[in-house]
Amino acid sequence: MKYLIPVDSSQPALMPIDHLEAAARRGASIEAVILNVQPRLNRHISRFTRKADRNAFRLERSRAAMAGAIERLSRAGIPFRALTEVGAPAERIAAVAEAERVDEILMGVGRHPRWVRWLNPSIAQGVIALTDIPVAVMARGGQSTFERYLVPVSIAGLAALLISAD
Repeated sequence: MKYLIPVDSSQPALMPIDHLEAAARRGASIEAVILNVQPRLNRHISRFTRKADRNAFRLERSRAAMAGAIERLSRAGIPFRALTEVGAPAERIAAVAEAERVDEILMGVGRHPRWVRWLNPSIAQGVIALTDIPVAVMARGGQSTFERYLVPVSIAGLAALLISAD
C-alpha cells in the first residue's frame, strides 16, 4: 500500500511511522510519501525579501521538520519519497494525495481542548473535507494542564477585571 504522511516538527506527527514500522515487521508491502507543507509568507514580508531567500528558508525548515520521519523510515528499511509543498496545509495535503494516488493518508495529531480547536481549526478535518481518500487520524497523549486550566482561567479573570472596571 502507498501512504501519505504529512509531518511537521511535532512529535505527534510521527505517530503514523509507528504504524508503518509495525506493518513492515509483519511483512506488508509499504511505500511512504512524506510531505511537509510550508506556509506562504505574508506579502509584506515577500516585498522585502528575495524569492531565492524565501525558498531557502522554507527548504531549511522543511528538512528539519522531516528529519525524524526520514531517519526512522530509513532505519526500518521502508521505501519513501520526501516532498515539500507551499500553501494552505489541508489543500496541499489533499492535492498531493490525489496526484500521488495514495491508498491512505495517515496523520498524527496532538490532543487539544475545544477552545484551542476553535481558535486553530484542525488540519485533519480540512483534509477529510477535501478528499475522498481514506484518512486515518492518530492521536496520543492528553491535553496539557496549561491548555486545559490556566489559559481559560486567565481569560475569565481578565474578563471579570474588565467588567469590574466599568
